[in-house]
Amino acid sequence: MLKRYFLLLPLFWTGFAQAADADKLKQQLEKTLPEVKIDSLREVDNTGFFEAVINGEIIYFSADGRYALQGDLVSLESRTNLTEQRKVSLRKDILNSLDEEDMIIFEPEKTEHTLTVFTDIDCVYCRKMHSEIQQYMDQGIRIRYMAYPRGGIDSESYDEAVTVWCAQDRRDAMTRAKQGEELEANTCDNPVKAEFEIGRKMGVQGTPALFMESGQMLPGYVPAERLKEILEQSSGQS
Repeated sequence: MLKRYFLLLPLFWTGFAQAADADKLKQQLEKTLPEVKIDSLREVDNTGFFEAVINGEIIYFSADGRYALQGDLVSLESRTNLTEQRKVSLRKDILNSLDEEDMIIFEPEKTEHTLTVFTDIDCVYCRKMHSEIQQYMDQGIRIRYMAYPRGGIDSESYDEAVTVWCAQDRRDAMTRAKQGEELEANTCDNPVKAEFEIGRKMGVQGTPALFMESGQMLPGYVPAERLKEILEQSSGQS
């Protein structure tokens, strides 16, 4: 999505020559690429790079604005992937900002861990995971479902997600839909489009996409007992 913008960058490097700090660099980028919204821009330690967050993606710029880097930035000294570390931090911030009123939540009697899951009604492993929802709750795992219709906006999977959200009993509708039952189409004010966009911003490319409270992502189905082990290990490292 960003590639078409960065193909234009060589035409404008001379305009960045005086961008010696974050504020000036940000002004130049916004002027040159008005279609791109820069969420944040900051210097990365003493690397000479500035990190720009653009629609959830991380792009690096040299301090003088002559070069851009799209990829992972790794510290050879600490063997740390600084880009992935930053992505996890950004995801955690997003997770903490979400309104649970917009989610469909399956909650155990005693919650030990909370998992945010971007799900599609029809995907095979989303259905497999939901068929084992009681097993997750037995492990003390609270599941917060967010809609991520793989077909995108204005697709059949999008309409199915809206129908589930607009049902009087959303959890029951979710279960029946994932069991293959065709629900009567329904519509109302709903968060499906917003959740789809949030998922894209967080790097979701397939479903189910599981996010731990730390911001770490587990792409794909994980059995309940194994998931509990991963969550315990993650919380122990926090």
